[in-house]
Amino acid sequence: MKKRQLTLSYIFFYLLFSDDAWRVAAGFLCAIFIGPMLTQGRNMSQGGEAMVWVMIMAIGWSAAAWPARKITGFFKRTVKRVL
Repeated sequence: MKKRQLTLSYIFFYLLFSDDAWRVAAGFLCAIFIGPMLTQGRNMSQGGEAMVWVMIMAIGWSAAAWPARKITGFFKRTVKRVL
């Protein structure tokens, strides 16, 4: 089996066509935007605040399954049409 050379363009397109990359990005964005609103002024410890952020990321990751499949499907169809 031939090994692929790891280049920046290979990594970019791998992430672009990966459902999980889109799901992780959605979870991260949910945590960035919703996390401060939920933890502000609640006198939480750092561990408690980190746990809330991780839970928001997990919920965002889970909720983004269907949109991630649609996004990657769109990109795959577009590349197949072009090539």
